[in-house]
Amino acid sequence: MTKEINDNQSISRRTIVQGAGALAGLATGFVVSLDANDAGAQTKMSHEVAKYQDSPKNGQECSTCTNLVPPDACRIIASPISPHGWCQFYVKKMG
Repeated sequence: MTKEINDNQSISRRTIVQGAGALAGLATGFVVSLDANDAGAQTKMSHEVAKYQDSPKNGQECSTCTNLVPPDACRIIASPISPHGWCQFYVKKMG
């Protein structure tokens, strides 16, 4: 389905949805890339919001995540956390 725009150009719903998806992806990337050590850093997420648990999930645990700040802190989730815990924002360390 196509909608007419004031200057006689047309744009499809698919184009709008794709553009909104790209914008949401950029916004998510920006928020995740914020360094919690910056002076203007946001408040860290609660355990509940991050779906944090004190045990590993599918072989993933905080000790192998890029967001771990040893010994028991995280760049994006409120402390304390367990190095053997897990949350939905797990990102495996490279190397």
